[in-house]
Parts: sequence; C-alpha cells; structure tokens
Amino acid sequence: MQKSSLESIFSYLITSEKLDSSLLDLAYVISRKGTSTTRAECLEILKDHNLKTLKDHKSSSLKLILCFVKVALKDNLISEEEIKSIRFLKLLLDINEGDFMKDKSLSNEVSEIIIKQIDLMYADDNKIDNQEALQKVNLQEIFGLSFDEFITLSSTADLNAIDKGADWSEIDSFITSKEYDKWWKEHKHDPELDKEIAEIRRAMKNKTFPFNDDNLDEERSRHISQDVKDKVWNRDGGVCVECDSNDSLEFDHIIPFSKGGANTYRNIQLLCEKCNREKSAKIG
Repeated sequence: MQKSSLESIFSYLITSEKLDSSLLDLAYVISRKGTSTTRAECLEILKDHNLKTLKDHKSSSLKLILCFVKVALKDNLISEEEIKSIRFLKLLLDINEGDFMKDKSLSNEVSEIIIKQIDLMYADDNKIDNQEALQKVNLQEIFGLSFDEFITLSSTADLNAIDKGADWSEIDSFITSKEYDKWWKEHKHDPELDKEIAEIRRAMKNKTFPFNDDNLDEERSRHISQDVKDKVWNRDGGVCVECDSNDSLEFDHIIPFSKGGANTYRNIQLLCEKCNREKSAKIG
C-alpha cells in the first residue's frame, strides 16, 4: 500500500532532521499511522516526556509542522494532499490561527518562507497567474495569518518583483502608500524609472492607482478598468469560463474582492450570472 504524503514526509523527517526526543517520538507515530494518529496517542507520548498538555508542547509542535512544510515546499508547490495533511496536523496538535506569528523564534522564518515562495512565483514571467494566486491563499491558510499580516509579506515580495521589472498593473495585491513612498525614495535616482514614477504618482493623486492607504479602506475600489475588461473578454473568448454560455456575462474576481483580490487582468474572469451566483465569495 502506497504511503500518504503525511506518512512519507514524516518518515523522511525521522531520518534527516535533528528532532528532539519528544518530536522524534511524535514523528515516528505519525509516520506509521498517518491520519489515523489520535490526540490521545500524542498526549501519551508527551506524558513520557513530563509534559501534561499539548499547550505545554506548542512551540515544539509548531516546529514539527514547519519542518513538514519545508519538505513539502522542496518542489516549490503545496499539493492538495499536503494541504489536507497540514490541516490534520494543526487539529491534531491543537495549533490555532496566529500561533506561528506569536512564536518569535518562528515568525521570522515563516515570513522568509512566504516571501521566498512569492518571489519564485514572479521569477518566471514577473506575474502571478491564477494557480499561483491560489498558492498564495494556501500559504496564508497554512500559517494561519490574518489578511493584514499576509498582505504585508506579500507586498514585500511584490516590491521585490517590481525592482526586477514587473509591471505595477500586474501586481496581485495592494501596495500601501507608505510602502510605495519607501520604494520611490530608493529608486528615484534611477533615470529609467522617471517616466513610470511620474505616471504612478499622477494616478495616485487622482486615486486611480490600485493601492490602499493604511487607514483609508474606501480607496480600495471594485472598479475594473475598461482595458482590463477588454483583455479578459478577449482571453476568455466572450463566454463563461465555467459553462461556455454567452448570456448575462459578468466580470468576476477569481480571488474575491472581499478576500483582498485585485482588479488585475489575471484576477478577473468571465462568468455568466448563474455561475457567478453559485460561486458567491468562493475562490476560483
């Protein structure tokens, strides 16, 4: 019988990582039982190490899950099976939203992983495609980050991509005015960027540039430019991408606007009214 990704990765961790005794014992059980591992079994192991509750072991449990994520990301892709495995581990070890960033010993490492992964998404074509946008959402879920925490890390990667030649209009998140001003100050000496910078600052002044100020959420507009609509219409062939209907077509955010989705060409698709209502606020 073929091992699951959960069992395989934990088998690898046992032989390749320097785990302390409690983590090694947990990893061994999970490598043998996979998703059949119970919380009672974990607690029994912890008792052998003079730990009474999972809360007493939380920092080590976070490290174990982080080890799993690192191995899963060796191919720079988190599969659906691996995501389910991470969800299981978080439930099994009682890991809650925000725990990774509360642990100071791990928060910087988590930030580096996310920025590196988004940097890699931009590396091939200086853009984030639909599949990569979903991977970004997966990264946010894996580490239990709030929208504000994730958008801050994502913006760092977005600005890295702009430094390397990405088009501002293709960036798949919102850059705050503070972040933009910092970037502009660092690059205003570059004569090749003078024209682009002038255009961006004019757009910002006229509130047509897709960014939001730290305390002005109303500047995040749902408005989709005509240029983006034309590109999406031509790309999708003037039909619903779900059912091929050409009746009552609407422009839909793939990553919903309510979840931070941008008004960019790569985040907009054509859906008929029926398919759009069925999708609601789901991603995809």
